[in-house]
Amino acid sequence: MDGPQFFASCLFSTDCILAASLYAELFQGRVLRSSPGHSEILFSETKRVIFSRASEECPVFPGTLVWRIDPGKAPAFSDLLLKSGFFQESVGSRYDSFLDPWGNRIWLYFLE
Repeated sequence: MDGPQFFASCLFSTDCILAASLYAELFQGRVLRSSPGHSEILFSETKRVIFSRASEECPVFPGTLVWRIDPGKAPAFSDLLLKSGFFQESVGSRYDSFLDPWGNRIWLYFLE
């Protein structure tokens, strides 16, 4: 390895076990490890999301993930997000934006 390689995106949570379970279920991921302060989900061989609880050693803030979706499937999936505790932030012609219970932003970007 000559230089840094992308490893993961990191999101904030106060309950990393709950966050990992929720995201793995909603977005078809696999929980690799899970504890109250740190959880990792794998969505494909190279797409990993880490949930961390803020501490002195681990400064973490809410983040943003973008998911592509067929526009015809977006309404049903949006309903599922709302039932899972997400808040719809905005509705657009190319994407919808949601906030999860920890303040992380999810964009559902419509396939063209």
